[in-house]
Amino acid sequence: MSAQKVTNAAKTAISKSKIYKKVMMVPPKHFDVIHKGLNAHMKLSEPVDKVKAMKQWESLRTTFNNLGLETEICRPVPGLVDMVFSANSALVLNNKALIAKMAAEPRRAESEHFANWFRERGFEVEELEKIGKVHMFCEGNAEFSPTYDLSSYFYGFGQRTSESAYELVLDFFGLSKSDVFKVRLIDDRFYHLDVSLAPLSLGHVIFYPGAFEADSVKRIYDALGGRDKAIELTLEEALQFSCNCVSFISGEGEAVVVAPKFSDRLRNILQELGYKCVEIDYDQFLLSGGAVRCSVVDIAQQRDP
Repeated sequence: MSAQKVTNAAKTAISKSKIYKKVMMVPPKHFDVIHKGLNAHMKLSEPVDKVKAMKQWESLRTTFNNLGLETEICRPVPGLVDMVFSANSALVLNNKALIAKMAAEPRRAESEHFANWFRERGFEVEELEKIGKVHMFCEGNAEFSPTYDLSSYFYGFGQRTSESAYELVLDFFGLSKSDVFKVRLIDDRFYHLDVSLAPLSLGHVIFYPGAFEADSVKRIYDALGGRDKAIELTLEEALQFSCNCVSFISGEGEAVVVAPKFSDRLRNILQELGYKCVEIDYDQFLLSGGAVRCSVVDIAQQRDP
């Protein structure tokens, strides 16, 4: 394919990209790792350097702002040590927010604060706690990932999100089953969709196949119309949280991917496809099993009827 054709294809994709125009973040003022076993990566034996954590978070936000990704802030609440991972706050689409109900019990108190934040900004808000069944959980946008143009979505379940919440998600957002592909997570190291799969802003998707059951891998390819737009990660790359990235179109019109780590292989693939790779040191948050995409929720997705 000629360079001109690649350029034209990229321009078309850029014009269609609708992900990560504005995000909500929570400063890690109260961040710590004190809860045992919320995911397979948590390290209680290594204390969090809270000064370093704040600097890493501020560096991430500054990077986003400098590249043209708008950020809004939700005030942290004392005692809610994981609130920095705002991807779990809600599922958000078309100025509607379905507030998460956490399977992780220590995090459930976050929900009322996130609900108030969205209401104060004019979102139509519903709370899964109020409309779902007792043992029905859904951990926000961490389990609800769109393709770059919002034409399709992936709904992750099987670890900390219930398959049974799928129908409520469809009803609340007015989506059909053909719009939203259910994918089952089968490895507890990949406990959310956002550590297993990521949409990129030129239409590609990176994912680790081993995180999913075989039928779900097929659904991912079906959603993408085949394998051309799929980038499969190795286990090593996936365990570096490379899927926990944020990809968007910068203010300069560049396709950007911000991640905690890129292998040389993945960096070369993405750069060949036209992406600018930005690596952020986020090791303090990895102590809790979270990274870049865990720290944001996309609040400006507008899907055409």
